[in-house]
Amino acid sequence: MSQSRRKLKANKSPLNTTSSINWGEQIGSGSRAVSSEDLRDKPLPRKVSFAGGPGKSKEGLSSPAPSISVSQTSDFQYESQLFTEAHLAEMEKTFQSEVNSTGALDMKTFIKAVKKILSNMSEEMLEALFLKVDLNCNGFITWQEYVDYVMREFQGKEKMMRGQYRLRFHLPMRIIPLNHGCEIVKVEFLVQRLKKIGHFLTVTKDGILQFWSESFMLTSSFRLYQIQPSHSQQMWVIDMVCLHNMNLVAVASTDQKIEFFDISSHKCARVFTFTDLDSCVLTMNYWSDYHRAVFCYGDTKGNVIIFTSDDVTTGLFNPRVLPRTSKWDNWINVSTRRLLSEKSPMYRSYRLKALHLNWCQQVKFIPQLNLVASCSAIDKSSLVLTVLPSKVPDSLKVSVLNLRKGILCFDYCPDRNVLVTGGYDPLIRLWNPFFSRKPVWMMKGHQTSVTHIVVNSKDSSILLSVSKDKNIRVWDMQDYQCLQSFCGKHFALGHCPITSIYFHKEDNSLICSTYSIGILKGYLETQGPGRAEEKTTTYSTPLCAVLYSKVFKQVVSGCLSGMVSVWEVVTGRRLMEFSVTGDQQVELTAMSLDESEGCLLTGLRDGTVKMWNYSVGECLLTFPKADQLEISGIVHMNKVFYTTGWSKRITYYTFHKIKPVLLCHHWQTFHTEDVLSMAKYQNQFIATSSYNGDILFWNVGTFRPILNFNASQSPLPLLPKRVKDVNDCVFDSHRPSKPCIEQEKWAYKPYLQPPGLRTRAMVDANLRRNLMSAPPVMRHPRDKEPAKPVPLKKPLSASSLSQSRLSLDRHSTLKEAERKKADFQKKLLLQSNASVEKIIFLQTRPRLPHSAALLSSCMDGYIYAWSIHGSGGLLGKFPVDSVDEGDVVVGAMATDQNDWILVTGDCKGCIKIWDIKDYCAHSDKQTNHPSEINKFRFLISERIQVSLPNYSPPEEKKVEAGQTISLIPPQLLISWKAHLDSVADILYVDSLQLVISAGQDRDVKAWKLSGDAIGTFGLSVWKRLQDTPMMTDGELNERLKKEGDFFDPNEKTFHLELQEERDLAEALMYQRREQVVLLDLLNGKADTEAKAWARLQKITPMSPWTGKRSPEDIEDTWCKWESKGKQPRALALAWDPCRRAKSWEQHTSPRSGCGALDSCSPTCSMAA
Repeated sequence: MSQSRRKLKANKSPLNTTSSINWGEQIGSGSRAVSSEDLRDKPLPRKVSFAGGPGKSKEGLSSPAPSISVSQTSDFQYESQLFTEAHLAEMEKTFQSEVNSTGALDMKTFIKAVKKILSNMSEEMLEALFLKVDLNCNGFITWQEYVDYVMREFQGKEKMMRGQYRLRFHLPMRIIPLNHGCEIVKVEFLVQRLKKIGHFLTVTKDGILQFWSESFMLTSSFRLYQIQPSHSQQMWVIDMVCLHNMNLVAVASTDQKIEFFDISSHKCARVFTFTDLDSCVLTMNYWSDYHRAVFCYGDTKGNVIIFTSDDVTTGLFNPRVLPRTSKWDNWINVSTRRLLSEKSPMYRSYRLKALHLNWCQQVKFIPQLNLVASCSAIDKSSLVLTVLPSKVPDSLKVSVLNLRKGILCFDYCPDRNVLVTGGYDPLIRLWNPFFSRKPVWMMKGHQTSVTHIVVNSKDSSILLSVSKDKNIRVWDMQDYQCLQSFCGKHFALGHCPITSIYFHKEDNSLICSTYSIGILKGYLETQGPGRAEEKTTTYSTPLCAVLYSKVFKQVVSGCLSGMVSVWEVVTGRRLMEFSVTGDQQVELTAMSLDESEGCLLTGLRDGTVKMWNYSVGECLLTFPKADQLEISGIVHMNKVFYTTGWSKRITYYTFHKIKPVLLCHHWQTFHTEDVLSMAKYQNQFIATSSYNGDILFWNVGTFRPILNFNASQSPLPLLPKRVKDVNDCVFDSHRPSKPCIEQEKWAYKPYLQPPGLRTRAMVDANLRRNLMSAPPVMRHPRDKEPAKPVPLKKPLSASSLSQSRLSLDRHSTLKEAERKKADFQKKLLLQSNASVEKIIFLQTRPRLPHSAALLSSCMDGYIYAWSIHGSGGLLGKFPVDSVDEGDVVVGAMATDQNDWILVTGDCKGCIKIWDIKDYCAHSDKQTNHPSEINKFRFLISERIQVSLPNYSPPEEKKVEAGQTISLIPPQLLISWKAHLDSVADILYVDSLQLVISAGQDRDVKAWKLSGDAIGTFGLSVWKRLQDTPMMTDGELNERLKKEGDFFDPNEKTFHLELQEERDLAEALMYQRREQVVLLDLLNGKADTEAKAWARLQKITPMSPWTGKRSPEDIEDTWCKWESKGKQPRALALAWDPCRRAKSWEQHTSPRSGCGALDSCSPTCSMAA
């Protein structure tokens, strides 16, 4: 086997005691503090090349490979067969025999070679595997690249599996106030063997012992100094420890005594007391496995006393000195000196005199190493490890660790075999207990002394630390990263430091104490905050975006907290999960895939842009941070990266032709407001939309916008105007960045109205933009509007003439300021109404004057259709919701590959599918060929389409500035409620005829076109979906023929009723338009009468009855409808041709008779 495969097999922990690595030599002096930031930024062993041919890398094989038993999906189960030792050997031989002159395999050769090894893998899966390995996108892969991919694949899988079970805590901390005036000294949890229910114990400095239930309800309370008092003075408690298997509690006090209390049967009775102590006991510890037991303590003189029992069922201490438990009927004193002097092979005791030169801060028995560890805050003998002998004659073995300023606290991590220490400096150090000269690792994050350290006894990969300033940090012991940090000001625990902590592994909660008790609830990442056992949403925070890779058939979703997940779309299984923010508290605001769909581009609220190999969760590239402002759009086109956002400009990145350097360039600024959306068109153009309604259409070749669209200003294309550079702008904290040309001092306070859905959406957007996204330098406290100075009214005199003139000048200045303020408020209202939330290109539509290739969703609740031609402009608009017109805003849009349907998601959480095949798609050249049928109509049940409300605008179109704008909306095919909150992003998968939506309710869901739910990602796994190709024209004609020939009677009746409903809707729509025109004609003045009459003549040919039916047909139809009782009275007047003819002739001739008597039906009143 080659050296690369041998390295691939290695999987030893670097901190294992069986490892031959000498940590002291590896880290050098060990004086440098290695922080979690250093670990996070440390590159993983990989090889990534963006320019040139494939390279060689020895680091790609230097890391230990994780276990290969982490397959989660069906595809990965097939791929994992390639990663076994036997198949790796065969793959290496294949690469050696099949490579070309460059030492690489192309896709065709790779698929052919792997087919020989695993014949059950499809070519589609092998093609996807080749693209995953080929990070260079040069069409070739080498053996080195293949092994690198194997390494990254399993490292990513292991990291994802480990990350799913990471412990997280969430605020707020539950505070339990206490009614006494002393701080709590110790918190312990006592549970008896074979009993599931336990209780917490707390003891205060003044000797109040309290019992609490697991939900921290107070059950009983005792004053220890009042229980059979041996002296009149009040006791001051220093420490407490529970002897859980003996129902005893040991309490150390300033009386230089250790008193033991029996707490069985919910009582508290003093049973015996240790006397003759050398000094005050500061710390105690007890351990027992119900067979063996160890009790130890340390005092102010640095002494460490240890008591061991090989059979705790007969007693913990020597029965010659201390009677058995059954004889504890009366309180007795026990001499510690006598107890130490008595020798017994089963009950041993050790006195380590002056083991430390200063106070002993902590003592603990470590059963995995069979030693007692003790620490002191002194340079010498800072940490002493005392190995207990296995046989009586053997002497104790002591290992000493020296550290400047000493050690205040410590704990042991058995999985990593390290001792974790904290002291007066803010560093957390990791030590190998068998090599204690230098620390193995150091973690930096605290700002003050570390006073408490606890390793999660349930999962040793989690470390909890507390500093003097009440800063609580959660650390990952495998990656040495700080997972969470909680500032002390978030806890209502008072001003004093935390005195005691206890981690309760049963419900993953951290209990902290001062003068009160604070409970910080924990959860696993697979559960989410506030959930006990079962996860109910895909993420724990709202969604940012959802993407789809057609190459790998994978869905990539990301939430605001920065957690990105990769899903197999055909089953809904999670393939990978990783964080793009690390331990930074920064929101993820933008996501997109590169051109190859093999890499993920992410943008954060602080302006950070990164590129990831999302298959393995590895960061490939960090872009230079041009601005410290939010990223709202990322586009990769023609090997160039374009980003935009709150900087109001486009920044693009390209790779140097020779050097592996990323070059950054800024385009000129043409936006005056923050950019909210970005899209590309046919790899030639880019469009950006902003908060004030501007949509700029950019030519990437000239680096300049060529057109500007703004529905609130003009339906015609405008010329873009360059503004000042963003660095010269003056920012305002109360809204997104102000235009560069304006500087207003008045705060805007809009008129309060009942908030609708659109209003709430706009308010939420403004709050999100103003409060969360603004960088600190832009935030200012929003004070009340300053009171306007009012001039004092005094009688005018010669002496006060100059003062009156000044007052008049000041008054005029105030009026001018009020006028500017009103103009400014009006402008803000218009801008918020015109804000373009989302833009999307119809890629298949040409750039012609009468063809809409751009759709935009505005805050006013309308979707606008634009022609991006220089002679084009606004061609049509329609409201998203006909019931709450203008109150429902669309924030997500997607189309199919032919641009036949538009899928929208709005702020109500509804998904709608529109037929846009012929919407605003008029060709410049008239053709006689009939329009092709939209096949999506046959994928949605007609019953659903009938139940949808019909929207009929008062006018079909309007003419504004010479531009004809269509007001008729496209046909709504289906609508359904998909999310409890607004839809953040949406996409359509053509191959599976699938809609995937991401909502603010923290869910990512998959839907059929019929609105039926397939499942929620992360919560369910569905039956494997199959590709569903679109029906051909022959299949469509066949289906139409079958539907016409083989309908059963019920279906025929349904379709007849369906046609009747459509005819009725068409008649009512025409009647509504006719009534509007007639009212304008009757109520209009002389100058508007001609216009109204022209409109009436224009809509007359559009009547649903004109020239279509004979009088006999009309009479027959009328009788049928009348017999069914379905004919409304208004409809009878609407279709009556005689009344309509008479109405028109009264305007054209003085003749008052019916001009259509010859064609009147027998039932017509005018014919009678």
